[in-house]
Amino acid sequence: MNYVKKIKYIGLIWCGFTFCSLAVAEVIWQDNFYSANLDDWTVVDFVPNQKSDWHIYDGYLVHTSNIGGKKRLGSHIVAGNPEWRDYTIRTELVSTDDDYLGILFRYRNQRNYYRFFVSGQNGQIFLKKRLDGKVKRLGFMEKALDYCKMTMTAAVHRDTLRVYLNDRKYFTVIDSSHPTGKVGLMTCYNEGAYFDNIVVAEFCKPQKVIREPQLDFWCGPYLQNVLGDSATIMWQTTLPANSIVEYGLRKRSAERIEVAGRRKIHEICLRNLEKNSLYYYRVISDGLESDWFSLRTYDPDRKTFRFALYSDSQNNFMVHHKIASAIEKHNPEFIVHAGDLAHGGRRADWATEFFHPADDLLSKVSVYVARGNHAYGSPHFANYFSFPDKRHETYYSIQVGNAYFIFLDNAKAAFPDKDYYIDVDEDSPQYQWLVEQLSSDAAQRAKWLFVVTHVPCYSEFAGEKFAENINVQKYVPLYRRYQVDAVFSGHIHAYERGESEGVHYVICGGAGGTLDKAREMDIPEIAVSQAGHHYCIVEIDVARLSFKQYGIDGRLRDSFEIEKSGVAE
Repeated sequence: MNYVKKIKYIGLIWCGFTFCSLAVAEVIWQDNFYSANLDDWTVVDFVPNQKSDWHIYDGYLVHTSNIGGKKRLGSHIVAGNPEWRDYTIRTELVSTDDDYLGILFRYRNQRNYYRFFVSGQNGQIFLKKRLDGKVKRLGFMEKALDYCKMTMTAAVHRDTLRVYLNDRKYFTVIDSSHPTGKVGLMTCYNEGAYFDNIVVAEFCKPQKVIREPQLDFWCGPYLQNVLGDSATIMWQTTLPANSIVEYGLRKRSAERIEVAGRRKIHEICLRNLEKNSLYYYRVISDGLESDWFSLRTYDPDRKTFRFALYSDSQNNFMVHHKIASAIEKHNPEFIVHAGDLAHGGRRADWATEFFHPADDLLSKVSVYVARGNHAYGSPHFANYFSFPDKRHETYYSIQVGNAYFIFLDNAKAAFPDKDYYIDVDEDSPQYQWLVEQLSSDAAQRAKWLFVVTHVPCYSEFAGEKFAENINVQKYVPLYRRYQVDAVFSGHIHAYERGESEGVHYVICGGAGGTLDKAREMDIPEIAVSQAGHHYCIVEIDVARLSFKQYGIDGRLRDSFEIEKSGVAE
C-alpha cells in the first residue's frame, strides 16, 4: 500500500472519529496538492525577519518554518473567491510538530478574517476573528490532542459559524463581522504542518455518524532485542486485546505463545531460538491476525555483520519513509537510532513519524534506540520499546558478535536547565554506570566498542554553544581512556564526522527533522560537515570497519575505514 495513502487511512481508524461527508453538497473548489505549484495561493507572513516556506511535497502542502510572532499570527496562505458567502471548508492534515496550525475562512484581507486553530503542545482549541487588525476570541477549550492526524471543518451560513475538529463540533458562534471571503491555512511556530485535500462546498451542516472504535493493528509488529537465542516481538492495537505470537522455522509447524491480560501495546519474548536461523512469525490479538513476517537470529560468535545508523527521524514522515526504504535495500542485520524518533514526544502518537514510515524495515530487523530531547521525559519512549536493562531503560548496553554498544541518555548535556532530563554529571548514576560499562571485561574484550548518544560532543553546525558542553569536559576523557572506537550521535540535523585521539565522532541527524544550516566554524575534531537528509551503513569484518554515508537518493556522500592492527581473528 502506498505509504502516504496508508497514513491518511489509519488516522481515522485509530481515533474512532465521527465521520462527515461533503458528498451531498456541491463542491465549489478544491485543491489536493498534486500539482507542483501554488499559483492560485497567496502567502502572508507576519514577522519581517522570519521567512515561511510553504511548498508542495508528495501530495501535501507543507510548511516547516518555525515562523511565529505576536498574537500567534505566524504565516498563512489563502486562495479562493472573496465573494464566497455561505460554504463549508474542510481539510485533512498531519501535524508532527505540536504548535499552532489551523484554517481560515471568510478571509477578506490579512487584517480581517476568521480562524480556527489548535495547539497540541498546550492542548488548546481556538476560534478567533481578526477585525481591522485586532484579534478577538470567539471560542476556547482546553483538550489533550494526542494524535498527529486531524480534520478541521468550518460551516458558515449567514451570521452563524460552526467549527469542527475531527468531525466533532466544538463551537457555534453568531458573528456578522465578515459576511464573505476566501479560505486559507495557517501555522505559527509549527515546523511540521502537512495539509491535504482542502475542499470548499456549498454550505451544509456536517452530518455526523458515530463510528464505534474497531480493533485493528495501529503499528507493528516490530522487532526488539534479537540477541543470541531470543527475540522480542512488539505491536500496538487500537483497542485493548490479548497477545499471541505464532512462530517457527516453518509456518505450518509454528509454536504459539500467549501472554495473559489485555493491552494496547503488546510485547512477547521468544526464547531458546536456534542461532543464525530464519524464523517466521505473526501476531494475533482477539482473533485479528497479522501477515507472516520473518526474522533471523544472530550467531553470538560472529565477527562480520552490517548495521544501519541514523537519527532524528521526527517531523517529516515522508522523508523518514524514503530513508527507511533506502536502508532496507542494504539488508542490515539491525538498526541503531540515535534519538528523536517523534517530534511531539509527549503525545501518544509515535506511529505517524516513526513506526508507520519504517514498518516494512522494523518487521524484519531489530532497532536499538537512544532517547533524545524530544522524548520530553514522557512514558511513551519506555512503553514503545523493550530494553535489556529494566533497572534503567533509557541507558543500556548490548553485545552483537565482536562489538559492544553502550546507549546513553544525555539530552541534559544540551539542556542543563531542564529538570525532566536525567542527570549526566560525574555524580549521576548514569555516569557511574558508564564507567562500569566501559571498564567491564565484556567491553574491553570486544574488538569494537561504540557509544550511542543523542547529543554530540562536537559540531560545527551547532556553533559556539557546543564548545564547552559536559560531553567534552567529562565524557571525552572516558572515551579516550577506555579506547572507544566511535561515538554515534544525532540532535544536529546534518551529517558531521571527525576523529580525535583515536576516537571517531559521527553525527547522523538527517532522517526527517528540519535541516540545520551550516555555521562558519572550524572545529579541529570535525573533518567533514554536510547538510542534507541521509543515513549510514556500517560493516564490520573482523578487524576492519567500513563506514558509508548515503543521501536520501541513495548516492554515496562520504566514507571512511578503520582498520585495527594486531587484532586476532
